[in-house]
Amino acid sequence: MSLPTIDLDELQQVVDHDLAYGAVRTALDAIAADAIDMPNESALKLRDGGEIHIKGGRLISQPYIVFKVAAGGFASEGNAGCSILLDAETGAPAILLNDRGWLTEMRTAASGAVAADLLAVDGDLNVAILGTGIQARYQLEALKVRRNLTSVRVWGRSSAKTRALADEVGAVACASIEDAVVDADLVVTTTSATEPILLGHHLRPGMHITAMGSDMAGKRELAAEVLAQADIIAGDDPSHCALVGELQHAPEHLERTVGLALLSANTSTMRRSRADISVADLCGLGAYDAAIACAALAQLQARGLIA
Repeated sequence: MSLPTIDLDELQQVVDHDLAYGAVRTALDAIAADAIDMPNESALKLRDGGEIHIKGGRLISQPYIVFKVAAGGFASEGNAGCSILLDAETGAPAILLNDRGWLTEMRTAASGAVAADLLAVDGDLNVAILGTGIQARYQLEALKVRRNLTSVRVWGRSSAKTRALADEVGAVACASIEDAVVDADLVVTTTSATEPILLGHHLRPGMHITAMGSDMAGKRELAAEVLAQADIIAGDDPSHCALVGELQHAPEHLERTVGLALLSANTSTMRRSRADISVADLCGLGAYDAAIACAALAQLQARGLIA
């Protein structure tokens, strides 16, 4: 018997940035309540280019165990992937979500929006996006759903790609990082850098930085002085961030890093002043993949699109 498959076009009928945001908050709540089984991720860096990430888990409230395979960084510059849902009672394969990596983009963008809600200053935001890839676009889309953006500046290593992104999203293309972050309340780094791009002198009081790019050993977007100057550091899973995130390069800050789940469950855990500098080190969790897959399936069933 072939495995029932749900394709990308079907998923895009029911998944939007609001659903993805809710899924990430659900995942964080489950982590805070110790109501999830989540293994360590498996990652493969191919010698001739490309990356494979396998993440997953099971929210105890859900009837499925979810494993996501995501591929990126290949010569085509496109992303790919799928999720397999296993029956939580038997372990047998139940459903394949052939999302081509789209659900990963959506939940990653949602985690950035959650971090901004929890840590960026209240009110309208001036935003700087460092990076010009697919996730730069998704981060901006997810932010626009949650917050009013007074200005958006973008920077990337390729001036042509920077101009293209700026034209596409209605932002200002910047020739330097200094120009991009000059008045930013929120800086989102979305690159595959292995050397720091955001430095200590780029910071200003009240700035929040969400670092999205470091999700594998060796990647790095933030200089050591950025974490040193931060009044607040959060990680979606601090111990995981210490292995593959920004904290792998600054383990001395692990002890003072708060988990995003704790912060989401109890915002009074970490109160910030308008002058505080904060950093969110986000590597992506299998809990997010499990939550968004189950939320998408529930929506499809509720609308009668699948049995």
